[in-house]
Amino acid sequence: MKSRYIALSIIVIISIGITWVIEPFSLNPFKRIEIPLAISETDFDCQDSLIMWVDSFESKANDKINAFMASNEFLGVTAGVYIDNCGTYISGAGFTDKSKQSITQGNMLGRIASITKPMTAIAIMQLYEKELIDLDVPIQTYIPEFPKKAKGEVTIRQLLKHTAGITHYSSNLDALSFTQYATLKDAIDAFKDEELAFEPGTQYMYSSYGYTILGAIIEEVTQLSYGEYMKINIWDVAEMSNTSLEDDKQDYPNKSQLYLKLGSTYIKSPKTDLSIIYPAGGVQSTIADLLKFGEAVLHNRLIDSSSLEIMINATDELAPAIGDDPYGFGWAVYDDPTYGKIIQHGGTQPGTSSFFSIFLDHKIVSAVLSNSYGSRSSAFFLSKDIAILAMEK
Repeated sequence: MKSRYIALSIIVIISIGITWVIEPFSLNPFKRIEIPLAISETDFDCQDSLIMWVDSFESKANDKINAFMASNEFLGVTAGVYIDNCGTYISGAGFTDKSKQSITQGNMLGRIASITKPMTAIAIMQLYEKELIDLDVPIQTYIPEFPKKAKGEVTIRQLLKHTAGITHYSSNLDALSFTQYATLKDAIDAFKDEELAFEPGTQYMYSSYGYTILGAIIEEVTQLSYGEYMKINIWDVAEMSNTSLEDDKQDYPNKSQLYLKLGSTYIKSPKTDLSIIYPAGGVQSTIADLLKFGEAVLHNRLIDSSSLEIMINATDELAPAIGDDPYGFGWAVYDDPTYGKIIQHGGTQPGTSSFFSIFLDHKIVSAVLSNSYGSRSSAFFLSKDIAILAMEK
């Protein structure tokens, strides 16, 4: 009898788990139900000659988003573009909550994942401009408790460019953290004793943990927490009023649920803790705020133009040797023969696939923020498609 109760209990637990993960069944697969189409808002103040283009652009951009939704590429997605001296377009489609079938609005708050990295890199460059840090001295200059490594000394420049040899996640499972770290120094304790993967400056290895170290350096130099520094010197300056570190203790009415895309099915994601990688991927934001961030970069409101040139110099880049994107300080950097110089960053983690680009020569910012892991390539292509539409004016 006891074994029967145990078996029944296991069945009940498994059933509850399955129901929690894939609820509601009516949305699996997603394409069986009516998909909420793109709902857009524009704030354009272009030249009179572009008035007819504005209406055409909004319609074409919404059609792009709806096509991605019809192909089941996203559960919920927001997308937007900023065009210098013209204005912004923001749109949302799909669901932010699959169970409640809450329709995605343009103000959806979501994880931006590794789009956090260029923000952290800009914070470092602000300290560089103020001569508070040296990019090329050992990091123990600022965080002496970080162990010296047998393979060589690590510098801030190498951390920014992912050439320090600091390790990254060993697998997708390794990227799932459920531990709350009270401080960035506590987070660093989780990996600081690992040996470097190679001699610093000789190879490229993308590392979120390297950016956690950069965040700790910001804290040590400024005597502010990473979140405080970013709010005062990045987010407030760029007027990003809906951007912050993810905090489980607060309630955010426009925050999307987290999902994983498995084939054609969207399942609820476990809520991972981002405190081990706050400066690398622990920020939440909206499309409107991401566009404001790009606008602030274009107008040199966060760092001056010479500092930005240092950031996007990828002439000594090591990333292409392993087939990765050319990488500067927190930016993937491209000289596209058609669209000119582009700086960009994508992001992916439980509950999001995101992409952010600045087309420097065209002064256009494009961003996509979705609420599911597994849609990164779609986020990239949608972001690019909308930016190209904006260039047709």
